[in-house]
Amino acid sequence: MTEVNLEHYHEREQSLIKHEILKKYLERFAHIVGSWTDGLIYVDAFSGPWNSVDPDLQDASFSIALNQLRAGRDTAADVFKKQLSLACIFLESNKAAFSQLSDFASRQSDVEVIPLNAEFEHSIQELVSIIKSKKKGWFPFIFIDPKGWKGFSMETIEPLIQLKPCEVLVNFMTGHIQRFIQDERDGLKASFRRLYGDDSYERRIEGLEGKEREEAMVFAYADRLATVGNYPFVSVTIVLHPTKDRTHFHLIYASRDLKGIEVFKQAERKALQLSETVRSDAKRRARELSTGQLELFSGTEMPETSYLDGLRDRYQQKAGAAMLELARSRPQVAYDDLYAVGLRFPTVQEAFVRQWIRERGEFIGIPAGKREPTTKKGIRVRLFS
Repeated sequence: MTEVNLEHYHEREQSLIKHEILKKYLERFAHIVGSWTDGLIYVDAFSGPWNSVDPDLQDASFSIALNQLRAGRDTAADVFKKQLSLACIFLESNKAAFSQLSDFASRQSDVEVIPLNAEFEHSIQELVSIIKSKKKGWFPFIFIDPKGWKGFSMETIEPLIQLKPCEVLVNFMTGHIQRFIQDERDGLKASFRRLYGDDSYERRIEGLEGKEREEAMVFAYADRLATVGNYPFVSVTIVLHPTKDRTHFHLIYASRDLKGIEVFKQAERKALQLSETVRSDAKRRARELSTGQLELFSGTEMPETSYLDGLRDRYQQKAGAAMLELARSRPQVAYDDLYAVGLRFPTVQEAFVRQWIRERGEFIGIPAGKREPTTKKGIRVRLFS
């Protein structure tokens, strides 16, 4: 498998973290889903390429995804002794970018690649038709990675995200949205209502500022995605600005299987570790440019942890509060319900959920001789009085 050159991401380190999450998730997705389904369909709604440096486009999201799907196909052949079919649909409305995309697609001889020079919103019925034309059991994964907040209104994409089976990953452009979401100009307000599919977000963010408003608007969208697409499991992760201690964007993942959340959070953990290193290097390069003085240590030797550590504390507190509210609502609560509630929040991992339970209650239904569940199914939690 082709390795991505980290130097291709200088001054766009946020894209590296996004691609790392996509890469790590699809690696497991293709292996797990590929073990039982006949085929995988990957849809990239805003393909680009944009700001790609590699002449072979190996630093473009569609290329990274394709490599992971191929790895899953190889696993299916080697381990499960089955032939896994692959199809990719890449959409791009910009003619210059589409020319590159189309050329890339024409060079892929081992995978069905369908490039469409079209707007995503104008292609929903075509996408649904293509997916439904495949044999029953093919599994689509939809990646919505826009430049802003337009072009994927909730009402328009509803038929696509409601497909079963299906999973969705949305790049929620938090930095841009934060600046305009409460702008009273009619055109802007209407565009956000299309994004969310209604005006419920307005009540969620009313009177809030800063980080509280940011989180409210992100989780308002996550909740709408879950409701409209009928996804019981949603998780949010954060991608930070390379050189500033603030959010660049969030990635919102929706699934109908709790295993998907587990895999997504594993991908998040690895990507956040990488983020500490690349943000440290990006800040070092910015300081060197400003002062003209070279510094001694690299990001690997001195990772940037302080801001992310503060966010981890913040989101663990929020996850703990949400789990406590659920656990107090009934005498016993299923472990997987607590797990799903806690892991909705960025940076929160299962280790925190288990530690939180150990400090406040007990597991019920664990086989004799086991201290903690080795599987979530059938395990319950009871809080101490």
